[in-house]
Amino acid sequence: MLKELYLGNIDFDAGHFPQSSSFAKAAKRRLDSMEKLSALLDDTEKKLFEQYCDAQGDIEGITLYDTYAGALKFGVLLMAEIFAENNIRC
Repeated sequence: MLKELYLGNIDFDAGHFPQSSSFAKAAKRRLDSMEKLSALLDDTEKKLFEQYCDAQGDIEGITLYDTYAGALKFGVLLMAEIFAENNIRC
């Protein structure tokens, strides 16, 4: 599995969701809501809303990276413990 991951044969792209999935439905609701809200805002309010969305995106990106890094470290430590307990050499 590690070799396949290294070679790029395992893809973790989260962009592959069927149209009927909960994710796709939530994304559609968000887009519809943003379009309706944008129609109600003047230019100054739109700019402020864009700044808010950008900050929210930054927070989500940082959180996702932190979660990924923590899970990866945990997985590596778990694998190392299993190898050590079973005297497995790479």
